[in-house]
Amino acid sequence: MAENKSKTTHGFKKGQSGNPGGRPKLTKEALDLVQACKDKTPGALRVIEKIMTSGETEKNRLAAAQYIIDRGYGKAVQAVEANLNGRLDSVIEFVIVDANRDTPET
Repeated sequence: MAENKSKTTHGFKKGQSGNPGGRPKLTKEALDLVQACKDKTPGALRVIEKIMTSGETEKNRLAAAQYIIDRGYGKAVQAVEANLNGRLDSVIEFVIVDANRDTPET
């Protein structure tokens, strides 16, 4: 029969970071790839704008518009509330963004 251990053992000392060196630095190749992708961003945005304004279907136009809004303002907040009586109640909050306001309304 296996013993039931009440204490978890690991190699880290209390109060010390498990990753003292931090995140590894990106290689030159990875940095070059990131820059190449950033260089393509204006063209990609033009493609998405073209789909938004003259896409073949309403579904494609809406998806392109939603993508632009999500990238510019972030996705709408979806809050989940848990009922401790054993039931899970889901409440979705839609954030209304007004370009003239500093903070979104909920």
